[in-house]
Amino acid sequence: METDSLFYRLFKEKPKLVFELLGEKPPRTAYTFGSHEIKQTSLRADGILQPKSTKSPIVFVEAQGYLDRENKVYPSFFAKIFMYLRDETPVNDWRAVMVFTQRKYDLGLPIHYHDFLVTQRLQLIYLDELDQVADQSLEISLVQLIGLNQRSAFDRAKTILDQTQQQTSDAIEQQRVLEWIVTVFVHKFPKLSREEIRTMLGTKAELKKTRFYQEMREETTEEVKQELLLEVVPICLQAGLSVAEIAKRFKVPIKQVREIIKNSGLEG
Repeated sequence: METDSLFYRLFKEKPKLVFELLGEKPPRTAYTFGSHEIKQTSLRADGILQPKSTKSPIVFVEAQGYLDRENKVYPSFFAKIFMYLRDETPVNDWRAVMVFTQRKYDLGLPIHYHDFLVTQRLQLIYLDELDQVADQSLEISLVQLIGLNQRSAFDRAKTILDQTQQQTSDAIEQQRVLEWIVTVFVHKFPKLSREEIRTMLGTKAELKKTRFYQEMREETTEEVKQELLLEVVPICLQAGLSVAEIAKRFKVPIKQVREIIKNSGLEG
């Protein structure tokens, strides 16, 4: 999962978080966060906040967590915005928000787009420059976590977990926060094991029970099962078993067995 995917996952859970990052009061109107395939191109606008009210602006969001030396970030962002406006012709006004995990990843706004910054149609957020305040939301703290180095990230994560326990006794909410932290760490620091993450967080929680690890386990189980089938299906065929018998024995769809036979060149 790329850094921007982590942002979009959190924005999808709480769309109005974008306004909190801007230091604005969240609007009354409801927003949904999603993506949009640009017609007749290979482009995809991944971060779009769609308001229910036509009086509220559409908010385009782009997240950047690495250095693009060609500085195509802004041109690509605006290209997707204008093609979306061309395709959908919405009646709403629009604004754009660019989120950088660190200021050093921003190589500067090309002159062609300066008017958008002057008029505040474009707003920039640098997570490493956001002040940490005592009453900031948990979601703001979680977003800031994405841009930190390993040592700072674990220190901040411990603070977030303590903050969560102080603010709520809801076990589901505490689990949600823990899952988000684990998801961020697994993708930011892939060399760390589950036990290393738990030790560095100083938590006694069983991380393998989080949704993220359950999903990983399910994916791993399916991969192992597929590898096993690739080995045993040819053997079963040679032993005289039919496709239906193989599928029944290993509790898989007949279609899956047929695909293995086809891909293995075993069709006679």
